[in-house]
Amino acid sequence: MKRSKELTANIKSFSRTLLLLCLILPFEAPAVMFLSTDDPTHNTTPPSDPAAARAWRLQGIWRTCQGTPVAPSWFLSAKHIGGAIGDSLTVEGKTHHAIARILDPESDLVLWGVMETFQEHAKLYTGGDESGKRMLVFGRGAVRGKPVMLESNGNLELKGWERGKGKAVMRWGENIVTHIADDPVLIKKGLGQLIGAEFNRNGLPDEAGISPCDSGGGMFLLQDEEWRLAAMSYAAGGQYNTSQEGDGFPAMLFDEGGYFRYTELFDENVFVWEFIDNDDADLPSSIWGTRIQYRMSWIEQSIAAMPEPKTSIVLESAPTLTGPFEKESDWTLIQEPLALRIPAPEDSRYYRIQATDTVNMRTPIISDTHLLLPFSGR
Repeated sequence: MKRSKELTANIKSFSRTLLLLCLILPFEAPAVMFLSTDDPTHNTTPPSDPAAARAWRLQGIWRTCQGTPVAPSWFLSAKHIGGAIGDSLTVEGKTHHAIARILDPESDLVLWGVMETFQEHAKLYTGGDESGKRMLVFGRGAVRGKPVMLESNGNLELKGWERGKGKAVMRWGENIVTHIADDPVLIKKGLGQLIGAEFNRNGLPDEAGISPCDSGGGMFLLQDEEWRLAAMSYAAGGQYNTSQEGDGFPAMLFDEGGYFRYTELFDENVFVWEFIDNDDADLPSSIWGTRIQYRMSWIEQSIAAMPEPKTSIVLESAPTLTGPFEKESDWTLIQEPLALRIPAPEDSRYYRIQATDTVNMRTPIISDTHLLLPFSGR
């Protein structure tokens, strides 16, 4: 059984456990989990506020997780989800095929270019310090699982919930930003900066955590009366245990006190089971997103350098396998199958495709007038 990767930090301002929201799971994973209810239908329709409903519409399905359009032909997602040229993002029922990929070398962000144009896209948050602001979160990850109960002085105390199961259904929730993690250790590890929000016992009416397959979901903050993209969902909760033996269990807890938490000692690159004292004050799990403001210049410059993702594809041909290869300009990109459509050559030709990522050419399809060169990123 494959489990989600885990990342934990035991450093100055960032000592919370992070459970990476990976794509491959041993079960179907539906949506955002809530503090107030285990109703699987809760918040499965857009928010009533028109501005918040627009943010809902901008959430696309990417490899069973999510992505958010940020330009007419570009969307942002989480790098750890994976993906390949030829995969598709579905936004409001419309399919958009990925034809270009730009990996951020300094964070978990990835930009994907598509060959279709988005009807609308999110603006990026530029409002300054995110701390203390209400945040909208969206996801298709796991709902609440079974309660996590701790025996204390002969009584059972509810601490939170294990990660649950269900169908992939989008939901929305809310939280308050409480952390900006900008420790140099995170930056050195290529994680960039993160914003975080605690999963509090006495939180907002729709206080939400996130879970596997919420990755790449947008985290939005209000600026100039519209919800703008401030982060991409990255990690949440952690791996807990009642002892230092065994694998433990993944969970979102509003109080970690009394449990062992699987923690990475960054300076030593080792994992340990760290005991959390069960004090009077709650020690809540947190949700985390890759901070947009930290990589704003990279996002804007990458899109400006290639405003039309189609230009990332270069078709070349030659009369022999050894060349010389020359650029072909008379081609059209089609969707079904994903292929380059060119006039049928009069003589034998060898073709190759260059792109921003590795692509594999499939078996050509020839007719009297045209040749199709199918390809994919796998």
